[in-house]
Amino acid sequence: MGDSSLFLTRILDVLCDGGDKIAFAHQSRSMSYRETFDTLRRLHRTLKTEGISPGQTVAITGGNMPETILLQIAAQLRGARVAHVEGQPAGELRPDHVLSSDPDGPLLLAGTGTKARENDIVMPRAVETIFPTEAGKLISYSEIYEEMARMVEPHPDGPQQVLLIAPMSHPIGNQITVKALLAGDTVVLHERAPEALQTGTATPPAA
Repeated sequence: MGDSSLFLTRILDVLCDGGDKIAFAHQSRSMSYRETFDTLRRLHRTLKTEGISPGQTVAITGGNMPETILLQIAAQLRGARVAHVEGQPAGELRPDHVLSSDPDGPLLLAGTGTKARENDIVMPRAVETIFPTEAGKLISYSEIYEEMARMVEPHPDGPQQVLLIAPMSHPIGNQITVKALLAGDTVVLHERAPEALQTGTATPPAA
């Protein structure tokens, strides 16, 4: 495991061990850590079937819902880099696959049409998450996820509720969500998260 991404290793452990604690809360539905882990496994199997593999770029759209961050993690487990394109132009990304986290629509919006290899993919050493800005530039984050995995621990007073107002398609909202999950907290999803945040000058939350 020494050469594997600590972020992916820890997030899998946290989701697997969280049991009936609530991972995501919303007025219309909630998901326990056990349900979240099961959803991640299902999405990972689907992405494997769709042929998502190392070196590819996966674009994700769909808004603030648990499946958005879980698709990100599932694609990163497949070795792909992930770009969140909600409300922003894809620009120079040219993704190999476009996925939607909207439960009322299809998962795969566009893809290369390739099928999965039979061999399992070794867990990557690092993850990469990309956020396009309104100006069409790309911001890439990698090490900050590994740093959060090293630094974030459960709160001594037990799980906290973290209100998520920023969208997961923005670096701040994305990293707040990840940090809360690593701590075993509950992410409380805001009813209408604003999508038009500027990413060019965004400062991610401290781990």
